[in-house]
Amino acid sequence: MNARITKDKEFKEAIGAFIIAFSELEYGLADLGSMTEFDLRKKSSYFIKHVGFPFERKVSNLSDFIEEHLTELKPIWDELKVEIGQINYERRFIAHGFIQYFLPHESSTTSTFIKKGKELVERKHDSKSIKELTNRIYHLNTGKNGINGEFHTLFTKTRVNQWNSLVNENSKIVYKVNNEIISEWKGK
Repeated sequence: MNARITKDKEFKEAIGAFIIAFSELEYGLADLGSMTEFDLRKKSSYFIKHVGFPFERKVSNLSDFIEEHLTELKPIWDELKVEIGQINYERRFIAHGFIQYFLPHESSTTSTFIKKGKELVERKHDSKSIKELTNRIYHLNTGKNGINGEFHTLFTKTRVNQWNSLVNENSKIVYKVNNEIISEWKGK
């Protein structure tokens, strides 16, 4: 019985880590989304608006903005968007798919279900598969071109440079990373 309780604890810890990592991803998307509004100087107030968007709207808002205004980022974003879509699909099972939960059996797998069309789709998860998904989110957040890492810096730099090209000198923004100015405009 102790082995089952240990497996149950590991499983729940894996789900908790997954949910936290996904929340960090969603926060990063909201932060990027706040920069899709016209006036970058009001980014903080726009952030509250974007945090409230459903997940799919956060992604589509960024997609539309990049498609129209930051086309140079589109190849990177398209790759990120595929991974985001796959992770979000799995999240639906993990966050919404438990019909009834029992302590993991010897196989340590638990079935979850989501509605797709007119039928229920089943997905079996165990601690290992959830940890693998969580690692994919970690990479999506801060790995190569991460939403909360390199891509965030590139998106912000590109967006600030675009903003600065449209406004007078009094409204321009200096963008720094690690105390180094990386925006084209270095200030007065």
